[in-house]
Amino acid sequence: MAKRKKSKSKAAAILIAALLAAVIIAAILIFVFKPELFHKYLGIGGHSWGEWESSAASCLEDGEKTRLCSVCGEKQSEVIPAVGSHTGEFVVTVPPTCGKAGVKARHCTVCGADETQTIPATGQHQFGDDGKCSICGQTAFEGNAEGAAQSGFSMHIIDLGRYAGDSIYIKAGSNDILIDAGSRQNSAPLIDEYLSKYVTDGKLEYVIATHADQDHIAAFVGSGSGANRTGILYKYKVGTFIQFDYVKSGKQEQTLYNNYLAAVEHARQDGASVFTASQCYDLKGGAQRQYWLNEEHTLSMNILYNYYYYHQSKDNENEHSVVTLFTHETSEGKKHYLFTGDLEGDGESRMVDYYSDPNNSKSEYDVLPDVDFYKAGHHGSKTSSSLKLLNVIKPEYVAISCCAGAPEYTVIPDNVFPTRTAMENILKFTQNVYVTGIATDVPALDEEGNFGDKEWGYTPYNGNIVFYFNSTGQAEGKPEGYLRLYCDNSFLPITQSDWYKKYRQTA
Repeated sequence: MAKRKKSKSKAAAILIAALLAAVIIAAILIFVFKPELFHKYLGIGGHSWGEWESSAASCLEDGEKTRLCSVCGEKQSEVIPAVGSHTGEFVVTVPPTCGKAGVKARHCTVCGADETQTIPATGQHQFGDDGKCSICGQTAFEGNAEGAAQSGFSMHIIDLGRYAGDSIYIKAGSNDILIDAGSRQNSAPLIDEYLSKYVTDGKLEYVIATHADQDHIAAFVGSGSGANRTGILYKYKVGTFIQFDYVKSGKQEQTLYNNYLAAVEHARQDGASVFTASQCYDLKGGAQRQYWLNEEHTLSMNILYNYYYYHQSKDNENEHSVVTLFTHETSEGKKHYLFTGDLEGDGESRMVDYYSDPNNSKSEYDVLPDVDFYKAGHHGSKTSSSLKLLNVIKPEYVAISCCAGAPEYTVIPDNVFPTRTAMENILKFTQNVYVTGIATDVPALDEEGNFGDKEWGYTPYNGNIVFYFNSTGQAEGKPEGYLRLYCDNSFLPITQSDWYKKYRQTA
């Protein structure tokens, strides 16, 4: 019995040895005649590389060359270094002036790319007795109250006082236009008093509410009740009312917003046509993307595209802002004036991208051009007036509606309106920057370099700011076709203020 078991074990051992020998012999034969199978499945042996395929390097971007192993499929990559900086000489295409940046461009002889760079403005104008700048030769644009009152087209940035807020009145021939009514409900009498000097028939042909924040809609509501309401929508008849499409969820100022809706409904019941910005842009319900403001069709109000007419921003009310461009054909060519409400960086970026895409349907007046005037977004916040937008619009004159230096929203000096970031961005393009008010009695800085508290006083700086078009030349005896400036306080840009020199100016 034991002998039989031993015989079976020996047979099994011989069988196993035979199988191992067969495997070894097979492996040797495969290695000799099919070595790629070892490489593919066991990683043994060298790669069998194919030809290199390349994406060429440009002047500023690296290229890449790649090849594949024909056996295992492994990819090998190598960087092709960029050639270097673009070649070719820069040529000045738009000369800089004292007040506005210029542009220089070059064409690369290596990769064919076109490159443009901004040429900083040369500095402040130096106007002589002849009314011309001794540096750049520009005619002085400072106007006067009489010229502003007689102008056929004028834009008024109303000084609202201690708090940041927007209220912009535009006179366009027989049309009276109001963009926003901030900054508080008790601001309504101030705005009413200003409007009453120009609106002689008690009617605003167009009213735009850019977005639902208090500092843009509160004075539409005003104070009081019944027949004693002071709100602008109760004091004036309205022809066409254009408003934002969305409010952010969880709105803090819900009572004010409900009162605003009631004021808009009052205007509707009183004969106003009420549209949203998206209805205007999409030409729905009788709304228009473009409103002509004179019979000659040389002056238009255009509702521009904003991504956030169609998408709700849950965290940022400002992005819902209605964006308006006025286009003006004058004897000196087309002029453009841009109002973006409180639109911030994301909305600005999407708007620039939209107007840069040739596949989007846009009319001659539905564009993002160089602008003669820009009402700076969100009171000069660091999240607005982005370089992406400014590089496209290249403003010549800028107005900021705020109390400069007031710690209304923050105690960090660099972030109070107008912020260091916004000013640095804007000053790359123009020195002509004007601000309605300036803070006084601002608390001293603490040990951390912040304002100690949020108490402050107020005084006008430029005050009410009026840019107007001298359409006839008769009011001032000056050539027609030039944009003028009238301020009821200082005419000096904010860069000339003590506040700017202390908190914004760098060595």
